[in-house]
Amino acid sequence: MSVSCRNPVAAVILMAVLTAAYACPALAQTPAERISALQSAGRVAEALTLCRQENALRPGDPIMLYNQACLESRAGEAEAAVRSLRAALEAGFDDDAFALADPDLQGAAAEGVKLAIADHRRQRGALSLARGARLTQGRAATLTLEPVAGQTARLTLTWEPVGLTLRLEADDSGGRWLPQGAARPWQGEAGVAVALGDLAADGSGETADCFVFGFGLDKGAGVGALFVAETGRWQRVRELEPKFRGLGTAHLVMDAMIPWSAIAPYHPLVDRELGLNAVLRGSGGSAGPRLMPAAILDRPASPRQPAARLDFDLTTAAPGMLFGRTPASIVTGGAVALNLTAVCEHAGDGTLTVDFRDGEGQPLLADGPSVETVPLNAGLNVFNRAVDFSRLRVGPCRVSATLAFPSGQSAEWSAWLLNLEPDWEAGYRSVIDRLPAGEQATANHYLTAVAAAVRTHRPRRHPGALTTTLGDLNLMLTRFRQTGSLVPTEGLTAFVYPGPDGSDRLCHLVMPAGRPADAALAPVLLAGHGQDDALRLATRIQRWFAETNVGPIHLGPSSLAGQAVWPVFVVAPGTTGGDGATASGPDPSPSDDEAELRACGRWAREHFGAGKLQLAVQRRAVAPGLALASSPDAAVGRLLIFADGALEPWPGAGAIDLARRVGPPPAGVKVAWVDFTQETAVAGQARAVQDALLRAGWPLEIETVRGGAGFTQIADRTCRWQAGTANRP
Repeated sequence: MSVSCRNPVAAVILMAVLTAAYACPALAQTPAERISALQSAGRVAEALTLCRQENALRPGDPIMLYNQACLESRAGEAEAAVRSLRAALEAGFDDDAFALADPDLQGAAAEGVKLAIADHRRQRGALSLARGARLTQGRAATLTLEPVAGQTARLTLTWEPVGLTLRLEADDSGGRWLPQGAARPWQGEAGVAVALGDLAADGSGETADCFVFGFGLDKGAGVGALFVAETGRWQRVRELEPKFRGLGTAHLVMDAMIPWSAIAPYHPLVDRELGLNAVLRGSGGSAGPRLMPAAILDRPASPRQPAARLDFDLTTAAPGMLFGRTPASIVTGGAVALNLTAVCEHAGDGTLTVDFRDGEGQPLLADGPSVETVPLNAGLNVFNRAVDFSRLRVGPCRVSATLAFPSGQSAEWSAWLLNLEPDWEAGYRSVIDRLPAGEQATANHYLTAVAAAVRTHRPRRHPGALTTTLGDLNLMLTRFRQTGSLVPTEGLTAFVYPGPDGSDRLCHLVMPAGRPADAALAPVLLAGHGQDDALRLATRIQRWFAETNVGPIHLGPSSLAGQAVWPVFVVAPGTTGGDGATASGPDPSPSDDEAELRACGRWAREHFGAGKLQLAVQRRAVAPGLALASSPDAAVGRLLIFADGALEPWPGAGAIDLARRVGPPPAGVKVAWVDFTQETAVAGQARAVQDALLRAGWPLEIETVRGGAGFTQIADRTCRWQAGTANRP
């Protein structure tokens, strides 16, 4: 598989261009696009000719050289493919795992590819050693970055008890690396990228598990960020904020520190060899000086990054320190090694206490913590213990070790582990198979998420998010045993329902507190929000009821003979993109949107045994909402429309078309219109839609609101609307 674009966002844009270019490759603009278009059209020979021409004109491009290797392999030129791959590796192509798995490099070239990558790894391992350093605690070590276009830089590292300090010095004349405006490398701008992690033991000169950091400027102040592999997103961290001197001058200095807590569970006391890489980026993401030849930010989620080897001299570690490690943070039965390292100032006897507690802080050992007297040497001490996890309850486990030193001081280390049985997944599936058919999909959704997370989990990483999801599943199954349903009597939960095509859809349910088990439920469906706002809306609704404590809602004698009816808020799946538009590809048609909304509404009425549905819609859900309100079989009793600057229910529709699309008002349906006037006055079709509805005779209850239509406004006003309208007869 050839690679034309390593940036994920750019890859989406590129694919859109190539879709149009496949039928006519000449339509593609850049050489890379034309090559990919020809290859996708099956015209490998033409693509190879163009690729070779491009490499002759612009030699040294690792991606284009890799593409040539793939095309030569597909053309049956195995020896040429291996030569091109070696050239790509020499030029800086560093994704070995991608190359080994690439189907375009299989067949006759496969053995040569393996040898080329093995040679490259040996060379990179030697380079990692040559560009690394041996660190003694408290003493600075200076490394020289590989120059790019004559530009050099120096990196000075100091191992401190709390973290690794970095001082980067470079020529920044004219703001080459850090322009005074925005310099946030995680957003494709200028700045500094650093990779730090556990060095792989295979001699490849790569990390086994990498953490990626970015340092830059925002409004003139230093900013730092960490790439969170579990979420695939960057997160700004105050503790990482760097300090800069000499911006725009010949002597730029950046001072920063990476706390050891930022790369937990890794630490020099138990990971004596770490891997580090640092790269300067210029405006537009242009490459600058680097410690190891790699583009860190091209794939920050990758656990393997080329890195210089840092060896830590533990004989210089400060006394009074204790740290531990286990080979993995997910345990599936049997004994697990617990390795502890401590640094003691004076020889003598110490007391080691090892304890195991569950997620609620309750002890997991029947006979309490393990306490033993241990002889300590002056300097480094290592304790190895085997822990039989089959004796411990399944679930999250916090293992902690406390060491009392002969001096009277003490130190503590702890880590979270997830204890699972060897056949844990099969055990859960057997339980889920006994649930009612309508609720199995929800439990299976959670189990599938946990199983996928277990498979992709990095061995020693904190299992936090995975543990939370498993805890939610356990809570659901316990609830079913107690009440006969996975749906809680109160609180927030995710739930799966069948979409219009029968596939799973995930919504969020919010049940206000205090509802009697036999009380009737009135579904309130929210739709049209962006994907990121679905959970935010649900959380805000839950908070609103907790703060207002409105209690049960009386629908009145005309509905359920005065019976207390409680709302259940159903937050429909969000559309891709925060503004309600899809991130890539064409938007779904209005009929698709209507089918999705109808499926969710039908499920809510049937699942909760409700005759009528209350519907709150915004943005792209307004048109489907109007259609459902006009459809007797949808059983919409009340409709709330939020009108903001993004409201375009029928994109591009003019006044005449709007009038044609808006039919007569449905009988008995009350419609509230909340107009965010500061938005609708300048953007969207809200004014035209409102006028068309009024002309058609729709009984709108119009409320104007100042300010923006954020998720807090939407959630709070939906709750107030539901509580207010539901108390009317």
